[in-house]
Amino acid sequence: MRTRRSKLDIVRELLENVNRGYTSKSSLLKNLGLSVASLNSYITYAREKGLLEETERGYELTEKGKKVLEMLDEYSRLESKLLLIMEELYKELEEL
Repeated sequence: MRTRRSKLDIVRELLENVNRGYTSKSSLLKNLGLSVASLNSYITYAREKGLLEETERGYELTEKGKKVLEMLDEYSRLESKLLLIMEELYKELEEL
């Protein structure tokens, strides 16, 4: 069963997909697994925050969007690392 994604998770996936070249609404719908209404809502949010812009070829990341995506990637790496550290810590504490 798929876990519920947070708004931040979906924004990150949206930015990642646009960065990979999936710039049309149809490709974003397919890759993100959202309804049309939800996708439109996230695109509007990302545009209002200055993360995406609409061009003749579809959507593109702005400089701010690229920076935010880098920050989200770093956040994800740190979160994964922290989870591993916590697992190791719990194992050590169980042995006491």
